[in-house]
Amino acid sequence: MTVARYAGIDLYMPEDTHRVIRNYTGQGKIFSRQIDGWWLGLCIGVRKGERLPFASEAQRVKFIDGSIFNSDPWRVTHLELLALSKDGDDVLAEPRRVVGLAMEYANFGLEWLNEFLLTTEPTLSVLNRLDLSTLAAD
Repeated sequence: MTVARYAGIDLYMPEDTHRVIRNYTGQGKIFSRQIDGWWLGLCIGVRKGERLPFASEAQRVKFIDGSIFNSDPWRVTHLELLALSKDGDDVLAEPRRVVGLAMEYANFGLEWLNEFLLTTEPTLSVLNRLDLSTLAAD
């Protein structure tokens, strides 16, 4: 695992989801950082076994660059393990492909999350919906 290979790769999320996540990010809010919301979306997408590619480049927003991996190197390990499980050994030679796969899972999870962040009690709604039976893959 070489974190440096990922430092130059930008992370994106759908524009409409980005507006919502940004509103729930910050001190005293659901997510400390946008990467935390994105990561939860990634985990939900993986758990449900669903991916959602970007409809177009125009509908995506860069929310952070890959330098986040320097401060959170464990994320690279997780991304690579996910990619290995889905695409095999060859995928590790292409860090952009590893991150691209993760973004598709995150897109699905963020869309799923988006439904529950718009309620009157977003924190409680999200926590209630994170029950493992609710997230079971169909």
